[in-house]
Amino acid sequence: MSPDHDALFAAATRHTETLTRERLVLYAGANLPSPDVLAAFAPGLGAMPSMGPSFDKEQPGTEIVSQFEVAVRQQACALFGAAWAEPRLPSATLCNLAVFHAFARPGDLMLAPDKAQGGHLSQRRGGTPELAGLICEELPFDAAGLCLDATGAARMVEARRPRLVMLGRSVMLRADDIAPVVAAARAVGATTVFDASHVAGLIAGGTYPNPLGAGVDVLVTSTYKTLPGLPHGLILGRDPAQGEALARLLDARFLANYNAALLPPLLRLLTDMRAGAADYARRIVANTAALARAGRARGLPVIAPEAGHTHQMLIPIAPSAEPRALVAALAESGIIVGLCPDITRPGRSALRVGTQFMATLGLGASDMALVADLLAAALQADTEGVELNSGGAAAL
Repeated sequence: MSPDHDALFAAATRHTETLTRERLVLYAGANLPSPDVLAAFAPGLGAMPSMGPSFDKEQPGTEIVSQFEVAVRQQACALFGAAWAEPRLPSATLCNLAVFHAFARPGDLMLAPDKAQGGHLSQRRGGTPELAGLICEELPFDAAGLCLDATGAARMVEARRPRLVMLGRSVMLRADDIAPVVAAARAVGATTVFDASHVAGLIAGGTYPNPLGAGVDVLVTSTYKTLPGLPHGLILGRDPAQGEALARLLDARFLANYNAALLPPLLRLLTDMRAGAADYARRIVANTAALARAGRARGLPVIAPEAGHTHQMLIPIAPSAEPRALVAALAESGIIVGLCPDITRPGRSALRVGTQFMATLGLGASDMALVADLLAAALQADTEGVELNSGGAAAL
């Protein structure tokens, strides 16, 4: 083995300790699985293909894979209040692509979040929907309210009569009011999809409203943001007939195989969340609220609601700054954050700060003053990075 490879493998072995002990991870799209979740990884389950529906697979000796598929579906449905669940896709992006192919046809119209408001590449114009031949138009957004313009979106659904309506975004600072949109979609025969990748753990814990409970047809999520699991994808829904249609598509055209070794960790994650999601979600939103207050008190121009927090808050980047250079400088100082659009200022960028990783490590609201000290000191060292306030920033 090359000496360079030896060093690379050694660095990979140390990386978890680096993240937990030598870095302040404020990245809103990251988390760490528990030791129990990691210990459940079962390489033998992925040693051979397991093609086809549960208990009707092409390969012999795959009954245990089918048993895990059924168990994961049961736990996922119980956790999210769904009638069906599909656990075989490796990411939310591929889940969205499968949903597009299952419930729409090329040339159909989908209303979806705009990139400027945090629409993910798997949701919006110019991204994954185009692989399914969908035409995307952007839903209206309430920049002052930091959320979907529910009234405007409902009117747009009624006027444009889309085949699909995609809700949820990668920038989620407060809960959207989706009820008017869901009602409008139902009236015109559109299927509603909610991408909960960022807020799934909060939905499970009850601090973010459950879209399925509000009447959304299909919920898609990843499993490694506010859900502290290994990277994976889940699709859930309310109508069993839709679940059967999706499964038929996957078995016939989408899934020749998948890594079933990830099913036991996913089952452990879902089981653990059923037992502890409420406390975990409360700690996350309490961290965000406390960090937003502490950041404003230190002159940071925090973008976050006064109440109804998620795991995210934003810090706008000055127009004169180069966003990637700012993120790199913060990383050099040991603080890991990400970039996103500034949803309150078209064409501008912001730092997206997440608190779920800290909650997983056991940090609570009382620790956020120290986190704010570190973040403010690092940003104030870069005088062109953000527009600092002399006496704190008003909440938006």
